[in-house]
Amino acid sequence: MSGQDDHKGGIASFSIGLGKDGPQATPVSPPPPFRVLIAGDFGLSGSNGALNISGLDTAEILQPNAPTFSVTADNLLGSHPAQLEERISFSSLKDLRPANILSRFKFVQDLEAAGDTPDSLAAHGQLYDKAIEALRKGAASGPDLSAELGGSQSSEPLPDYDTDGPKPGAGGADGLDSLFSMIDMSGDKSEPSDSSSKAKAAVNAFIQNTLREEKATYSKPEPSTASSPLAELKAAQSALFFEEGKLHTVLQNWHSLKLLLSELENGLPLELHLLQLDSDLDPDGLSAVLGGPAGALQAELYDIVLFANPTGVSSAGAERVKRLAGDCEESDTVGLLNLKPDFASVSGEQLGGMEAAHQLLDQPGFETFQGLRESDQASHVALFWNEARLTAPGEGYPALFAPGAWIALAQILHQLGAEVFPRLPVGTPVDFDALEVAEAKSMGRVVATATRYLAGHGLAPALAQCGINVLEGVANRTDLVFRRGVTVKPGKEGRGSLDQALLVSRLFSLFQEALGGAITGGQSAGDREAAVAGNLNALSTALAGQVVFEVKRMSVEDQDLIGVSAVVRAGWATGQQHSFYLPASDG
Repeated sequence: MSGQDDHKGGIASFSIGLGKDGPQATPVSPPPPFRVLIAGDFGLSGSNGALNISGLDTAEILQPNAPTFSVTADNLLGSHPAQLEERISFSSLKDLRPANILSRFKFVQDLEAAGDTPDSLAAHGQLYDKAIEALRKGAASGPDLSAELGGSQSSEPLPDYDTDGPKPGAGGADGLDSLFSMIDMSGDKSEPSDSSSKAKAAVNAFIQNTLREEKATYSKPEPSTASSPLAELKAAQSALFFEEGKLHTVLQNWHSLKLLLSELENGLPLELHLLQLDSDLDPDGLSAVLGGPAGALQAELYDIVLFANPTGVSSAGAERVKRLAGDCEESDTVGLLNLKPDFASVSGEQLGGMEAAHQLLDQPGFETFQGLRESDQASHVALFWNEARLTAPGEGYPALFAPGAWIALAQILHQLGAEVFPRLPVGTPVDFDALEVAEAKSMGRVVATATRYLAGHGLAPALAQCGINVLEGVANRTDLVFRRGVTVKPGKEGRGSLDQALLVSRLFSLFQEALGGAITGGQSAGDREAAVAGNLNALSTALAGQVVFEVKRMSVEDQDLIGVSAVVRAGWATGQQHSFYLPASDG
């Protein structure tokens, strides 16, 4: 993807390795698969290269690889050591549940073992001295029962309506049985009675009892807001592990991968590869793993690379994006990147309600990112902001989310069954029924969607001017939508086309597959032209004629070249023509 035609754009030229043997067999149906590399921190050992996970589900990936890693967080429970370390391991789907991870934290097990006895924690020295102080403080103050019960003076315990057993006092009877039992006509006959008044009173009593029962059944009491000092300290310590650092990234990546795999249809012409990419790698470390002829990006002909670890676009974050863009350009592929919620130095909630959010990136600190946008590398990366809600929060752990690039990849791959050149659907809501809908707030507006942040109507077009795509939710539904599909490189009206970048990346992969066996060392110009034409014609047949090729010898500035034109005959890119050139001989 080193050059473009004047009108449609495409491949002007590229180099291809020359084999020592003659032309290999021409391509046969089916055409080369669409290859995707998912590079992110999954807590795996990075020494084995990329894993081919095609056709596997999450459990089948976890079991043989069993990621194990250590995480650290500031110690809020004691004064020494300054940080706590926890060992995390996953070998099954249940291990990915935040509640199970929380229960296996060593500090949680130690605190639960201590119970209400501060002295039992003293054996740990200063590791939990702050927790001991909080425990003694809570014991000294004593429980505030009236606060725990919301001020209720009732002496009888509230019935538990969360169980499947019969309601207290119901005796297994239904509502009509209760009504008839109130109207007891077999009472003491010696006293005068008014049967109609008695029945009326019984009906009124039945209505009141029913209303009370329904309220107890359907209006669960609000959870107590009272919390002991130790419970607050424990919750804060858990939050440090779950909401920041490696555990946050690894857990988010596994759950996002699980969502992606669940959305893929069977039988797609797709290869999926998974690469461990530590979240703490600096730009040089990234290039050492990804770049160059021996790097992971050139191990296969990848059509798309998802860089799962979230990043920023200021200072060090911008350098990271710049290095990834350069590596993608070198490998002629397209990278999808997730942005951190606060990438623009404001909170996600605040950003969602802004109409001119692009102005934030004009501020000092974003110079490197602005410089990247003017480079050719920028057409090889697309950035995504906002996240889809995977789970609700629980006691001691936060909600889980899938960042926008995962959603974009799922939508792109969904089209593989019908499109040779899949693209990101723009303006069309797509349902993800595995998501959670919850209320999100932005600038005073509260709407229930399946996204973490509520995006105002002006956010997507504003950030598209900066080469950033915004994930949006649909009110009260699990549908998600992108209003723009752009690369970081400015295009018409300031928006570079992600569709075109994906198309050219796929074309490059197809060309490389077809021509790898056609060009060898020592060929005559005529033999090379014939071999190239034969392989490309076979590729066209494998693609059911949706792309046709024209091969023609030509001389350009005294160079003997083979010119190849590819014309798209089906799908959204119908009529587009892309060209590239090969040397006709080795001389």
